[in-house]
Amino acid sequence: ERYDFLCDMWNPPSKYPAFLQVWDIAGLIRGASEGAGLGNKFLSHIGAVDGIFHVVRAFENPDVQHVEESVDPIRDLETITYELCQKDLTLVAACIENEKKELKRNPLFKLSLTFTTAMDKLQDMLGKNLPVKDGDWSTVEIELIKEKLPGLVTTKPQVYLVNLTKD
Repeated sequence: ERYDFLCDMWNPPSKYPAFLQVWDIAGLIRGASEGAGLGNKFLSHIGAVDGIFHVVRAFENPDVQHVEESVDPIRDLETITYELCQKDLTLVAACIENEKKELKRNPLFKLSLTFTTAMDKLQDMLGKNLPVKDGDWSTVEIELIKEKLPGLVTTKPQVYLVNLTKD
């Protein structure tokens, strides 16, 4: 009813309703990139989504345990960023290794300057826990990253949500 009302009122060129599917993927813990907790399973699931809602806890409750045994949303966000950057670092390393193998197989194959500078930049950023989406990239670098590394998690749009008490 409301949707029809709004369509009648605004008369948009397209009348297809927006759709958002949300998947709740179990929490990320320190060490996930090395397999701790649900680790690699979590990181593989998150790679399949178009965007990420991060929910961090900011309330104390003795009946609700926290994996780190204390509530610290800043620390938790830093952990999330670190683990996602580590996941992307492994993808970048694999990409570089694949290019080096191609170089050995095919003597006519050459690594472009764009490839080497972009990979160096990716490794530097991710090593400093800086998501790829926050980098300053040229159009050529963006196209290269999309082509060679379509599964990077830190390129996805992210929304941060804080879970509070009613008090």
